[in-house]
Amino acid sequence: MKALNFVIVFVLLLSCSSKQTRDDEIKLVHWNIKELENNKLRKKNDQLTSVKNILTKLDFNALSINEIQYDSRGENMELLLSQLKEDTDQFAVSFAKANTGKNAKKVKGKYTKDRKNADQVNYGLFPGQYSTGFASKHPIKEERIISDITWKEFNPAIDLSKYKTASGKPLPKDMELFDKSFTHLVIEANDTEVHIVLLHAVPSYHFGNRNTPNYERNRDQLRFLEWYVTGATNFNVVMPERYKKLRPIHKDDRVIVMGDLNTSIYMNNPGSVVLRRLFNHLSPWLKNPGPTNERQTFAANRNPLTLDYIAYRGLKLMDAGIYNPETLVEKTNVFCTPPSELPKFMTKGLDKRVTCIDDDAIELKQASDHFPIWATFRL
Repeated sequence: MKALNFVIVFVLLLSCSSKQTRDDEIKLVHWNIKELENNKLRKKNDQLTSVKNILTKLDFNALSINEIQYDSRGENMELLLSQLKEDTDQFAVSFAKANTGKNAKKVKGKYTKDRKNADQVNYGLFPGQYSTGFASKHPIKEERIISDITWKEFNPAIDLSKYKTASGKPLPKDMELFDKSFTHLVIEANDTEVHIVLLHAVPSYHFGNRNTPNYERNRDQLRFLEWYVTGATNFNVVMPERYKKLRPIHKDDRVIVMGDLNTSIYMNNPGSVVLRRLFNHLSPWLKNPGPTNERQTFAANRNPLTLDYIAYRGLKLMDAGIYNPETLVEKTNVFCTPPSELPKFMTKGLDKRVTCIDDDAIELKQASDHFPIWATFRL
């Protein structure tokens, strides 16, 4: 019996040691969690349960989240960590309120789900809807959040008169470059500074509006990113007077960029061209990354897209990947659920020969339409 107890204790110690992190190591997870709003974080629901289960499986000391609502106290990132049973005192947190929804209209004093009242410029049904959060066990030494620079200030050549809102109205001349925000942090790992850049870009898609600015706005958001981390883009950047002190990160500094950049390197969108150019200066976390986004269904046509990225400079990449349904479906797993027991939206168009679906894949579908991506770096 004593020998058995020793084996159990040894296994537990081994398990704990495998999750220990070196001081010079950054274990990063990035995830766009679909519409992670206040009520979802505060009430038991299938999405939050799935999110917690998945993040508990992933070993991280730095966590980047897109589409988390910015609450009135700015505490939702800490709330998510506490839901994961993490000690929030061990994390430094940056939480940037998105421009999304700042122009949404209230009805009888309240924001509604009616799209006609949504923000026509930055999208969103209420202020701060699609915000960006970051938590790190390495201390955050510096934080810069850029959200108010206008599109014309960054790119004076842009002709906003070419575009219209979804309701057919002209765009305001002072519309922001970023529909959400742009965050630059400096963390300290083992007495070494590492620059962290967070961006959730506007989608390279028209959503039925053939006069949309989205494609060019995505391009210019990524041009700003390119300029900020490399020092140049394909036009001469002259920052407005109020941003004269803003300087690109030095070319020799260590940098990690992450986020839902909302265009695929495999497509020919204007932003895709910029992204491929950026990867000539920074290395992507995977050489040929697969899909990071698809419809929340098991039908054959899921419209898989590569939208989320991690890119880096000046660090050693130790491990990286995408947590996605395809790899889960291929593995041997006795835990599966018949399609008849799943919501109809998940199984519409499913191959009728499929009799059971991997429970891990179902869990991921319940959590988001994006997949978590991860990378482990050493100095």
